[in-house]
Amino acid sequence: MNRPVCQAYLLAAGLGRRAGGPKAWRDCGGRPLLQRQLEFLRKVLPVSDVAVSIQADWLERCRALEPRAVWVVTDPEAAALASVQALVRMLPLRRKTFLYHVDMRVWEPEVFGLLAQRAAASEEADAWAPLEGGRRGHPVLLSPRLQDGLLVLDPGRDRLDLWLRSRRVVDIPVPYPCIHDNWNS
Repeated sequence: MNRPVCQAYLLAAGLGRRAGGPKAWRDCGGRPLLQRQLEFLRKVLPVSDVAVSIQADWLERCRALEPRAVWVVTDPEAAALASVQALVRMLPLRRKTFLYHVDMRVWEPEVFGLLAQRAAASEEADAWAPLEGGRRGHPVLLSPRLQDGLLVLDPGRDRLDLWLRSRRVVDIPVPYPCIHDNWNS
């Protein structure tokens, strides 16, 4: 698979209340889930094109995991949209950008490749979402044209998924059920 000319935003700052603690540090095959995500992302993107939202007290630990990633400190109590906006401010949405949460174990490079390939062929869309079994999954691939609109949303009132419903999102069929996988399923 050719590496897509994209970047990635990984949301990892959450408290993980339903999971009994932050999912980023949960064991996944003998390593923290965040480390597994970074290992996977290194296979599909240059790691310097990956921005990760994290809690402030994790910064040194995260830099030790991967010094080349863009680590963005966000409020773990804030809505996910606040983290997305912080990521956009730190690593601007100048290229198509994969967006997903740390607990979404979509470790199939072809999912990323198919999204990037189809996005390159349909520039008029605002976002691209993988579709399997009639349901959308992750990661979502965002168009750079969304940056200004994303930054004016109110994290206390707005939700990215609802806002995207008013945009042109192209569904990309993929044969991988992992697009629906998350730590809660």
